[in-house]
Amino acid sequence: MTLFATDRLWADAVVLEGDGRVLRVQSTRDALLCLKNHWLETDGPALAAAKTLCERGLASDDDPGLALRAFIEAAKEAGFRVNSWTG
Repeated sequence: MTLFATDRLWADAVVLEGDGRVLRVQSTRDALLCLKNHWLETDGPALAAAKTLCERGLASDDDPGLALRAFIEAAKEAGFRVNSWTG
C-alpha cells in the first residue's frame, strides 16, 4: 500500500448518504480512503477513475478539483445521494 505524506483539502466537504450511512469527505485522502473502504460498489468506470485521480492528486500538484469531481461522479455511479456545494 502506498502511503501519502500530504493531503489535498477541498474548498467544501462532500456529504454522501446511502445504505443507511452518512459519509463526510473533505479532502483527496479522505476520498481515497472512502473509495477503498466504504464503497457500495466494487467495480465501475467512475470508481476506477476516481481512485486513479485521487492517488495522482496526492502524489503530485494536480488540482484537487480533479479528484473532487471524479469522486462525486463515482459516488453517483455507486448510488449515493451527493450533497455538495461544488458539484
